[in-house]
Amino acid sequence: MKEYLIEELLTAKKSLVSTLRRIEKAVVSLEEKQANGSKNQSQITLSKNRVAALNLSLDLIERELDKSYNK
Repeated sequence: MKEYLIEELLTAKKSLVSTLRRIEKAVVSLEEKQANGSKNQSQITLSKNRVAALNLSLDLIERELDKSYNK
């Protein structure tokens, strides 16, 4: 596996957190629209899967940062 610089990990983390927040807001909006009769279940499911994937990615980045700081 490639070794990443701390700066690269921090930059990636910042970008992923931003994307995660936007998708979480989109999920809320889609769920509100669905409550009003729109058919958005596939978009909601896709967005929730993306949220899960982003959270997993952020956890892995945190793990790598912890390893780097504890060397």
